Amino acid sequence: MPEEFPADEFDDAAAQRGPAGAHRARSSRVTPWIVGAVVLVVAAAAAYGTSVLMWQASGGTGLPPVGEQSAGTVTQTVVDTPTTDPASASPSPTASETPSATPTATAEPIHYDAAVSVLNGAGIAGLAGRSTDAVTAAGYTAASAGNISSNLPAANVVRYGDPILQTTAEDVARVLGIATVERGVTPEGDIAVILVSDPGA
Repeated sequence: MPEEFPADEFDDAAAQRGPAGAHRARSSRVTPWIVGAVVLVVAAAAAYGTSVLMWQASGGTGLPPVGEQSAGTVTQTVVDTPTTDPASASPSPTASETPSATPTATAEPIHYDAAVSVLNGAGIAGLAGRSTDAVTAAGYTAASAGNISSNLPAANVVRYGDPILQTTAEDVARVLGIATVERGVTPEGDIAVILVSDPGA
């Protein structure tokens, strides 16, 4: 039988590390950490070296300043593929074909029920009556005849006070053949026809 010896510190160390081959040294637990650190250092050195080369290639001198290195940007281009035949697509309207959206002003209608006073300031007998008949024949339902002797205009005039009666006054002037239409104070009625001569002469 082999002779047994008392256990010493070498036997304790061997028991803590476990069995090992006779021809293979025991691997250290520190080795993986060292390898990882070396890989990180090498990768960092390679990245820095690349940035230095890019800095010098772009015209920089020396080492690139810290904080001015920007990461490269990636631009992605998306191409839309038409789903229909371009020849069958309807053409877009040109500027000349675009309809205009400009609003048009609406003219005030003629008020045939407005009070129209035909005033004779010419001193011609029956002049106001004949002119009133012409206005009535044109469709006006409230025409009347009268005389005027003061504040006479230089020429025959049709005068209106309310702006909404402008179109009506212009129509009365057309019926009687009077060229002047003005807005102002009317001696009588909504619209005053002041005659200083025979408009039909």
